[in-house]
Amino acid sequence: MRDIRVAKPYARALYDAALEQNALESIIADIDTLRELIEQSEEFTQFIHSPVLSPQFKSETFQELFADAMQPLTINFFKLLALKQRERYLIAVMDVFSEIVDEAAGRLVAKVTTAVPLTSEQEKRLREQLSAYSGKQVRLETTTDAQIQGGFIVQLDDTVFDASIASQLQRLKQQLAKG
Repeated sequence: MRDIRVAKPYARALYDAALEQNALESIIADIDTLRELIEQSEEFTQFIHSPVLSPQFKSETFQELFADAMQPLTINFFKLLALKQRERYLIAVMDVFSEIVDEAAGRLVAKVTTAVPLTSEQEKRLREQLSAYSGKQVRLETTTDAQIQGGFIVQLDDTVFDASIASQLQRLKQQLAKG
C-alpha cells in the first residue's frame, strides 16, 4: 500500500510532463521497455533495489545505459527517483502511470489468468468481447497459472469472470458434499 502512495505523485508528474512536452507515446514506449528489462534481467532488478549503490551512481549508470535509447524525460525522471532514493518504487510508479494513461484514454484493464498462454487470436477475441460487454476499449494484462488447470479468470474492474476448471471442480465438490 505504501508503494502506491509513494508512486502516485511521481506517476502523475511523469504523465503531466509527458503531455506538456508532447512525448506521451515515447514515454509509454520507454516504460514498456523498462518493464520488459525488469522482467528479463535479474541484474537490472538488483541494480534498482540495491541499497549499497549510491543514488549518484544509479543516476549516472542509468544515464549511460539509456542515453541513446530513451527520451531525456524518462532518463531525467529515473535520475530524480534515484537521487530521491525512490527508485525501488519504479515498478509501482510504472503501474500507476499505466493506470493514468488508461484512464485518460477511457480504457479499462482486464487482468486475465489462463493455464496456458493465449494465442494472439484468442487475445483479440477476448478483448473484443470484453469491450462489447463494458462499452469501453479494453487492454489485457495476461498471466499464466497452471493451478487453474484450464479455462480462464478475468477481472474487469469489480467484476470477476471465473471460468477456470479448478473453480468448476471446487463447485462440483461442494455440490456433492451437500448431497
